[in-house]
Amino acid sequence: MALDSARLHLPVALLVITVLTGAAAPARAVELTSLTIEPGDTVLNGRRAAAQLIATGHYADGSLRDLTHVAEWGSAAPAVVAVEAGGYVTPHGDGRAEVVARFGSVEARTTIEVRGTASAQPVRFEHEVLPALTKAGCNQGACHGTPTGKNGFRLILRGYDPELDFRTLTREADARRVDRLIPEASLILLKGSGAVTHQGGQRFTPLSLPYRILRDWVAEGLHSDPAGSPALDHIEVTPTARVLDAPARSQQLVVRAHFRDGSVRDVTRLARYAASDETLADVDSFGQARRKKRGEVTVLIHYESQVATSRLVFLEPVPGFAWTDPPANNFVDRHVFDKLKLLRIKPSDLCDDATFARRVFLDVIGVPPTPDELRAFLADHRAEKRSRLIDDLLKRPEYVDFWALKWSDRLGCNQRFTGLKGAYSYHRWIRDQVAANVPLDRFVRAIITAKGPNYTNPPSSFYRRIRTPDEAAESVSQLFLGVRLQCAKCHNHVAERWTQDDYYSFAAFFSQVRYKKGPQFFELYNKEETVYLDPSGEVVQPRTRATMAPKALATRAATIAEGEDRREALAEWLVAPSNPFFAKASVNRLWYHVFGRGIVDPVDDIRDSNPPASAELLQALADDFVAHRFDAQHTLRTILNSRTYQLASTPNPFNADDARYFSHATVRLLSAEQLLDAASQATEVPEALFHLPPGTRAAQVPDGELAHPFLRTFGQPPRSVACECERASDSTLEQALQVVGGRTLHAKIVAPNNRIGRLLKAGADNTHVVDELFLATLGRFPSAEERGLAIARFDAPAADRRRAAEDLLWSLFNHPEFLFQH
Repeated sequence: MALDSARLHLPVALLVITVLTGAAAPARAVELTSLTIEPGDTVLNGRRAAAQLIATGHYADGSLRDLTHVAEWGSAAPAVVAVEAGGYVTPHGDGRAEVVARFGSVEARTTIEVRGTASAQPVRFEHEVLPALTKAGCNQGACHGTPTGKNGFRLILRGYDPELDFRTLTREADARRVDRLIPEASLILLKGSGAVTHQGGQRFTPLSLPYRILRDWVAEGLHSDPAGSPALDHIEVTPTARVLDAPARSQQLVVRAHFRDGSVRDVTRLARYAASDETLADVDSFGQARRKKRGEVTVLIHYESQVATSRLVFLEPVPGFAWTDPPANNFVDRHVFDKLKLLRIKPSDLCDDATFARRVFLDVIGVPPTPDELRAFLADHRAEKRSRLIDDLLKRPEYVDFWALKWSDRLGCNQRFTGLKGAYSYHRWIRDQVAANVPLDRFVRAIITAKGPNYTNPPSSFYRRIRTPDEAAESVSQLFLGVRLQCAKCHNHVAERWTQDDYYSFAAFFSQVRYKKGPQFFELYNKEETVYLDPSGEVVQPRTRATMAPKALATRAATIAEGEDRREALAEWLVAPSNPFFAKASVNRLWYHVFGRGIVDPVDDIRDSNPPASAELLQALADDFVAHRFDAQHTLRTILNSRTYQLASTPNPFNADDARYFSHATVRLLSAEQLLDAASQATEVPEALFHLPPGTRAAQVPDGELAHPFLRTFGQPPRSVACECERASDSTLEQALQVVGGRTLHAKIVAPNNRIGRLLKAGADNTHVVDELFLATLGRFPSAEERGLAIARFDAPAADRRRAAEDLLWSLFNHPEFLFQH
């Protein structure tokens, strides 16, 4: 193959990486200045131990590249340590050996210590056999890990019950699946390797690590782990984070398991890997992540019940991209712009004043500005007018109504659960808390510890929707911690750290909650209940039959004196500044309500396998929230004043594909209540809502059981679950039919005394009518072309001005700028 002369003069190291990565030769040679090997403290304990090493190249421009699979590896003492291509080391004898990685003329060295090769170290069932089965997928939900098993062979999902799996493999069906005399003839090996017909296909090869572990365990006599064997404490991954600029295309990971006796073992080839976004990168079974396209991806690593993550950013040149250093209004912008700069995504420009006014009105008080309010804002030339508007909106009663609506949705304010009177008293209490800007820690504490009759002590209504300790654990964790525990009810969470024990220990905080008839106990939907405590209540783990002590997530069991309310201890932990979940979940939910998506999204699903768009931003907001004593209004004000919030929704060539990092505003459908209230305000025709007083807005409806056809069509939730997903946000054909020809909007358009009737009666000219209708619906003046088209309809021969105005208003109601937040 002929090479051009320019390429012939590249340094060897640059030439090799260009060929091996498949990248084009760089326009400017970047010198490899040094090489490092990680981890630097590797110890191989026993003759079956092995370890993965990483060789990282450090370049003159400050960039890093993983050279693990292109470097030359060697051992200075092969009798002690052998090293394969790709940096995989295995022991041959006790001692210390120097391992060398070389790339071009640059090399690095590290020392490997080997111990215990002369002593017998049986295969460990819990820490090797079960992880091998899990790695091969034998105990996954679609295979033998299903509750009923496959073809008579059942394993516990992901190996979460070692004792039962041991009995299954060594005792069940006369141990027909294993052959101690001829280990290679064991059915579990023959089927898994594809040597005999297996419905699940080939799961491993005879040369693979899972096969060797299973074969050795059978050959050694199918031993269980001895009593007192060290338990797994945690796993660590190297690197935890890395930025890889083109031509770098891959990153080898190293996973090490730390046991409670202090020992450490490399489990890179036994761990399981998953990329948070498989369109950006994939990870092979040996732990090598490979880039597919530019972006940030989090690799989730599982070993037994432990989880770790590695955050990788793969970059490539973006033609024409140049960072312009947009001004930052506050720390929110600094974190958002740092991420955008790193990913080479240019943010959109600021939105114009009219767009900002409509956006912030809708996000803060749930209705758009009136024409007079919009004119006044546009006429204001003070530099700080946007901040002033934010402050004014946060003081309005509509703000209280709109944000009480959000909490009422999630807290179950529905007479079906609370009783008729209870729904109204519960909603009133929630609204009072928002109006007083009660710190969120106090608000949540009152809910968690509530007891007594729910009509006279409204927070007790929270417990009327959740009737069991299990439901309480799931609702509280999802609402206030952003953690979905549901998957851990039947088995350890397959994608998270939470175990069945974690689930039932958390549920134990609610085991004493009981219900009885309240003082006001009438008919079916108007009965009061009293929430009280029964000290004898306990939660039993269904698999182990153990009585579970109350324990908060990621902590040790709580110490609670006999007779004390367990929920008090939970509340103390939940709202503590040191709690790693509460503040993040709270600010993430506030962010979600004004951006349309959370920093972590879905908003109430915070987990390692669902990483935030910016971990630094989420932490900074949480820290600021705690520093300001859980003041939701302060955090909301901070977010609204950021330049990030005020960016236009119109993308540019560099951020058109971004739907994650907030480089432009997200276009989203108005909520049901926003849409109906906006139409009522635009037409000056209030909607008659049930038996509520005239003039009541949709955002003020206290009871989720009150179903309005228009509101239900556009996603109004019945308030029956804690999940934010209950409120539908997708566009549907039924919605389109409502807007095009539904009775609700039509009645407002043709009402004789609506805005059109008032304007015509006052003698407004055609231009004023057109401008007023545009301002009332789209929140802006019409363009010259739009104004000309509209007025032409008014000025047509024999035109009916009323009919022309109604047609214009109908058209504006169907305009995307009315239906969507932008």
